[in-house]
Amino acid sequence: MASRTDQIDNSAVGLGAFHEEAVHRGGPLWPGSLASQARRPPTQSPPSPTIVSGDLTFNNFTCSVSPGASLGCANIGVSEHTSAPPDATTGDSGIRIQGAFNSGTTSEDVIITYTATASGGQLFHDASMYFNGTVTSSISEDIFIHGTSTKIGHLEVSNPPANNFIDDILLSQDVASIDVVKDIGLNYTTYSAATISIVDQNFSQTYVPEPASLTLFGSALVGLGLLGRRRKIV
Repeated sequence: MASRTDQIDNSAVGLGAFHEEAVHRGGPLWPGSLASQARRPPTQSPPSPTIVSGDLTFNNFTCSVSPGASLGCANIGVSEHTSAPPDATTGDSGIRIQGAFNSGTTSEDVIITYTATASGGQLFHDASMYFNGTVTSSISEDIFIHGTSTKIGHLEVSNPPANNFIDDILLSQDVASIDVVKDIGLNYTTYSAATISIVDQNFSQTYVPEPASLTLFGSALVGLGLLGRRRKIV
C-alpha cells in the first residue's frame, strides 16, 4: 500500500497553462527580479494557477523542462498542502508539486518559479522542503524578497546522500512576499533512471501587529502604568 506521500492528489492544478521551453544550464538570466543563480523562466500564458493554503497565496507559476523521459509542464500539478510527516514540520501551510519526474536514460532539468504572499499581518519566517527522489536526484531552491534580487534563503535536498530528503531553514529576513526559484535535477545512473513524484514546500509565519494595534497596545500599557501609580498614591 502506498504511503501518504506517495499518493497522487487528483485535485492538483496543472502547470500546463504555461508556455514550455527547454532550459540549459548556464542559460540567460531572468533580469530585473531574481539573482544570477536563477535562469530565465518562459513567458507565462494566462491564467496562472492561484493556490491558497491557510493565510498564504501562491501564484505567478512558471515551468520549464529540459530533455528527460518526455515530462511536460502539462503533466506537473500543484495543490494546497499542509505539512505532516515525513515533512520537516507539522501543520504549516504550503503547496505540493506532483509529477512523473524521470531522467530517462540521460537527464532531466525542471525549473519552477512562483510568488508567495502572506496576508493578515503575517510574515514568512522559515521554509522547509521534502521530496521522494531516487538516486541520482536533487532540488536546489533560492528564495528572494519579492521583486528584488535579495536572496533570503536557500534550500537543498538530494539523493544521494541517503536521508537528505528534508531541508528546513530560517529565512534571513521576515517578509510578506517572496519569489521562489526551484531547480529540479535528475540524472541516469548505470543502474536505473532517477525519479521524483512529490515535492512538498511549506512555510511558517510570524505575526507583525498593524500600527493601529500597536497604538492600542501602547495606550493600554500607559493606562496600566497610570492605574498602578494612582494605587500607590492612595
